Amino acid sequence: MLSAVGLTAFQLSATAAAIMFASVLRGFTGFGFALAAVPLASLFMPPSRIVAAILVMQLGIGLRDCFMEWRQSDRPALARLTIGALAGMPLGVLALALLSASQVRAILGVAVLGAAALTWKPHAARRPPPQALTLATGFTSGVFHGLAAMAGPPAVAYFLAFQPKVAVMRSSLMVFFPVVSLLSLPMVYAAGLLDTASATLGLLGMPIMIGGGWLGTWAFKRYGARSYRPLALAALVVTAAASIIRALVDLAG
Repeated sequence: MLSAVGLTAFQLSATAAAIMFASVLRGFTGFGFALAAVPLASLFMPPSRIVAAILVMQLGIGLRDCFMEWRQSDRPALARLTIGALAGMPLGVLALALLSASQVRAILGVAVLGAAALTWKPHAARRPPPQALTLATGFTSGVFHGLAAMAGPPAVAYFLAFQPKVAVMRSSLMVFFPVVSLLSLPMVYAAGLLDTASATLGLLGMPIMIGGGWLGTWAFKRYGARSYRPLALAALVVTAAASIIRALVDLAG
């Protein structure tokens, strides 16, 4: 198994822990899987390896969520976000192929801190946003997704600003992420970033993601209405700090 994924026993164990933590967060909030899993696992392996594996996991598990959450999602917004994301993804994939591991870790840390700041305080409902703004948000999400399987920060900001219902926001995000994973996977493969080891790691991580997602969903149903934002904030801040510190150590060395 270790030779199949190209990792040591320690790296595999640490990656499994990162996937479990991130999947619980995703089940609880509807977002945060790649936001947590990619920076944490990148502490122990090249970011390009875990990004490709995360895409496989999001696609394999997330398509089930699309069917479960579709009715409650904001479908018009999702259509425009997806169109924008499709245009932005190639730029993100190109950056992932060209940037160093330390540079990617630094970008990830800053992006996650931004997402944490956006989840700090609920926003009051506003009038429907212009279509151009929705498309631009999707484009930015696509760039982030191509770079780090991380479409979350712009999409989370969008729904926090314009969707007052927590359940609809959660469902919309759980539909959006697997859809963009499906669209970006061929681009990642064409860029030479999806190999047998990454695909195998993604398949091995699926059972962990299922278990963590179930636990997070159970916690959301029981405690989500009053505590999902503080818990998401704390998790994302810790994740961002770990990623930035690792990037600074690498760059200083």
